[in-house]
Amino acid sequence: MGYRACFDIGGTFIKFAVVSEAGELFLQGKTETPTKDVTMYIPQILSEKVAYFREYYPIENIGISSCGIVDHNKGVILFSANIEGYSGLPLAHEISEFTGLSVSVENDVRSACLGEMWLGAAQGKENVVLLTLGTGVGGAIIQNGRLVSGAGNLAGELGHMSIIHNGENCPCGGKGCFERYASTSSLIRYYQTIVGKEESIDGKEIMSKIKQGETAAIKAYQEFIDYLSTGLVNIAHLFNPECIIIGGGITEQGESFINEVNSKYKEKVMPLYRESTKIVLAELHNDAALYGAFVHAGNFVKK
Repeated sequence: MGYRACFDIGGTFIKFAVVSEAGELFLQGKTETPTKDVTMYIPQILSEKVAYFREYYPIENIGISSCGIVDHNKGVILFSANIEGYSGLPLAHEISEFTGLSVSVENDVRSACLGEMWLGAAQGKENVVLLTLGTGVGGAIIQNGRLVSGAGNLAGELGHMSIIHNGENCPCGGKGCFERYASTSSLIRYYQTIVGKEESIDGKEIMSKIKQGETAAIKAYQEFIDYLSTGLVNIAHLFNPECIIIGGGITEQGESFINEVNSKYKEKVMPLYRESTKIVLAELHNDAALYGAFVHAGNFVKK
């Protein structure tokens, strides 16, 4: 049985595990992402963890999921807004030098999409889109079994497709971006606008207020679902995937959430797409990117 050392590097934590070809996770855990001298400490942390893994399992190679924009061909972090000083790090080369093993590096949302294809909501499917809803909206696209990276490794920035002409300003420099209307952050903003004050609240608290029947929370949620469904329709019409997977904390609402999304989506989408493109919930949650790291480390998806 093959074993790979897999990592998921985020702005707050680095998650890790030995992943088997049967999809089992061993020696799983997490450590805080360093905030200083990251070009030295991140390779060091990962390499030391690989050495530890090798005491217990015959590690074949290494898969790394990372926040930011990644050149997966070279294993270089092109840009990261979440980890200061991380941009430009030749991560694959550094880890390979330390360990002597081959190293694959891919963006975290793309990794999560690969994980869902292997063991999650998209098993057996060849055409898949993943959306992650949080502070922003992340995206990944797989067509005919191939991860779509684009000419500059920039494909999949679905959160920055414009859905409102001359809409709200986005930190990316654009206007009317999807994530300004369909992220968890936007749901919070809708609620604050309706109640007339910027009280400190998170998405889970708003969902709790909805269950309690609070009018303001319900109205904010309906606006959020309306914009989210508009983006989903655009994605369906553009790519016609077998499924669009939605992940992120807000999806913990489960069936009630996905049923409302599907209802609004089917109102708007062209009739032929209602059956060919399904909207489904992510299944692997916080482990998706670790599973995806195993996949791209083994070239599971054709390149």
